[in-house]
Amino acid sequence: MRQARKLLLLGCLAGLPAFAAADLFAKMDADRNGRISAAEHAEGARAMFRAMDADKDGRVTSREMTAAQGKVGSGKRSGMSSAEKIRVIDSNHDGVLSAEEHQAGSEVMFEMMDRNKDGRLTRGEYSAGHAKLLAKK
Repeated sequence: MRQARKLLLLGCLAGLPAFAAADLFAKMDADRNGRISAAEHAEGARAMFRAMDADKDGRVTSREMTAAQGKVGSGKRSGMSSAEKIRVIDSNHDGVLSAEEHQAGSEVMFEMMDRNKDGRLTRGEYSAGHAKLLAKK
């Protein structure tokens, strides 16, 4: 159950300001080879975290997360508050999201989406993974 909630959270975080463009996959595919490697996905997660960390203290509060999501306005909402989302992957239970916690969750998400376990996400794997996560409301 906790794993499913962690994946749901990461799906909800997927459209934050650093990647507000319509084609998130293309933004993450840095080498433009039509696949997202684990390294490209990790860099995308780091950029997402930096976009949420408004005061640049290396931690994301629920207030910062809410503000970042408000800037995107994608209309795809999970029904969870920012505080609830943070609690899902807040491994030290301090009420804020560290870069390390966010990165660990991103790695779990990548592994879940990489259906054929080849270490790369196709557009289909990426789209299906995000659609599945967003459907788990």
